[in-house]
Amino acid sequence: MNQLIKDIELLSNQKSFRLGISNTAENLWFLMHFKELDILSTVIYHQQYSEFRTTKTTKYPTRRLIKKFANTADFLDYLSLVSMPLKRIFLYEIAFTNGWKIKEQPHIYFTIYTNSLEERNILINQLIKSVGYDPIAIDSLEHNITYYFKASGSLLDYKLGVSPDEFWSEERVKNWKEEYSLKNTKNDELFNEIGIPFTIPFEENSNNDLLPPF
Repeated sequence: MNQLIKDIELLSNQKSFRLGISNTAENLWFLMHFKELDILSTVIYHQQYSEFRTTKTTKYPTRRLIKKFANTADFLDYLSLVSMPLKRIFLYEIAFTNGWKIKEQPHIYFTIYTNSLEERNILINQLIKSVGYDPIAIDSLEHNITYYFKASGSLLDYKLGVSPDEFWSEERVKNWKEEYSLKNTKNDELFNEIGIPFTIPFEENSNNDLLPPF
C-alpha cells in the first residue's frame, strides 16, 4: 500500500523530526502545509531529465535555482510551469522567517526543524491528521528510532535500533559506529557458523512439485 506518510523519527535536539514520505520528489505538494509561512531563503538545485533520445553517457549539469520565492505556494506554482516538469528538483533547504526549516532526503523523507518541543509536537499531529491518522502520544516515542505507521494510525517499531542524527556529538557517533560494527560482526559469524541447513535437489524441467524438506 502506498502511504503518503510512512514513518516518523524524532531527532535528538527535541525540536526536529523526520517524516518518511512516499517519493518526496513527486510529492512536494507536502509543502502546501507551510504555505502561510514567508520564505527567508532557499537552497534548491535542479537537473534536466535525460530524454529517451539521449545517449547513456549524456549527463546534464546540476544547477542551483537562484529565483526567489515569497512562500511555498509561490514555489509550487513555479514548479507547475511547462518547463519545470522536465527537471528533477533537489530541495536541500528551505528556511522560513519564523525560524523553521525543511530539508529533503530525495525520495525518502523530509526533515523538519522547529523552534521548540511544543511547536514540534503540535506540527507533527497537524501533519499526520492531514492524511487521516489520529493524534499520537509523541512523548512516548524514543529519539532516533524510526516508527512506521499502520493503517489504524498506531505505530510499529521494527526493533532496528537507533540511528545517528546531525545533533549527535562526534564521540557519540564514534561509539555508535563501534557498537554497530561489533554487532554486525557477531551476526556474520553466527550466519557463517550455521550455514545453509539443506539443499533441495530437483531435475531440470521436472513437472513434479517440490516437497518441503521436513
